[in-house]
Amino acid sequence: MTIIRDFEKKCSVCGRTSMHPVLSSTNSWGYPDIDLRPPEMQRSTMDTWLEECPHCGYVASNLENKLEVPADLLNTDEYLTCEGKSFKSKLSERFYKHYLISKAEKDYGAEFLSLLHCAWTCDDNGDELAVEIRKMALKSMNKMKAQDTDEKTALILIEADLLRRSLQFDEVIRKFKDLILEDKTQNDIITFQIELSMNKDSDCHTVGEVVKK
Repeated sequence: MTIIRDFEKKCSVCGRTSMHPVLSSTNSWGYPDIDLRPPEMQRSTMDTWLEECPHCGYVASNLENKLEVPADLLNTDEYLTCEGKSFKSKLSERFYKHYLISKAEKDYGAEFLSLLHCAWTCDDNGDELAVEIRKMALKSMNKMKAQDTDEKTALILIEADLLRRSLQFDEVIRKFKDLILEDKTQNDIITFQIELSMNKDSDCHTVGEVVKK
């Protein structure tokens, strides 16, 4: 069961308050996508993952968190227009603005996840920008790879899907054809990604399709 409650938050940038939906609890039932996007009901809680101040435009996981770069960033054309990208949803814009903030703060994990989540919202709205955002996420992922991380296998699975869904089919085959992972399901996901790439399939698929084969 998903429980969402409204809370008043004070923006750490402008000091003004506003109401925001906060996720108290949720659950997931079924199989995630093969890029690890969670199933329902968690899947439908993305509008609670970030908060956006309606007064100054600051975006954060919690508006009470301090902005670690000069607040002038929030007034730039790049920030206000999402670098000229015309997204089909306000939620996509919110994740992209969080990407711009995270990039400025050199928070590589948040930068990458913001782009990944932005791509998911583009999918939900039939936004063709999803391909471009996935290509950006791949570049952002390289910054994470330069750091020690406990999420290496998860990043491999996500990378394969980002490549395939950004139409880089040959690269999926070239990069992963000889890869063998210890976990059988994870290894089967990579094999499935290669099969999909050979068929030029860029659609969304779930882990359920893999385990039921």
